[in-house]
Amino acid sequence: MANWQEMMPSTRAYLMDKVLYELHHKPDHLEAYNEDADAYLARFDLPRDLADCIKGNDVAKMYLSGVNPYLLRAHCIGVKIPEDVSLAALRSLLDHEDYNDG
Repeated sequence: MANWQEMMPSTRAYLMDKVLYELHHKPDHLEAYNEDADAYLARFDLPRDLADCIKGNDVAKMYLSGVNPYLLRAHCIGVKIPEDVSLAALRSLLDHEDYNDG
């Protein structure tokens, strides 16, 4: 099973990975995000729904959007999403129709 809703990683997944990589691996990016998340995310010209799921820390939607699991984990740690919360969001996908093969 893959975390993508599409058969292969999409442009949307690439954009999400790019944002999360830069946010958590480049100096001062997390600080800029924490100061003004909307302004930071606007740099990337993300579709509104993807920007909203990052800003809202929607772990399940980020995962289903195809985010690299390691980048998603770095995001959860970086923005201090409690581990039990992030794991609960991922576990909720076990019954998600878009996640299961059948």
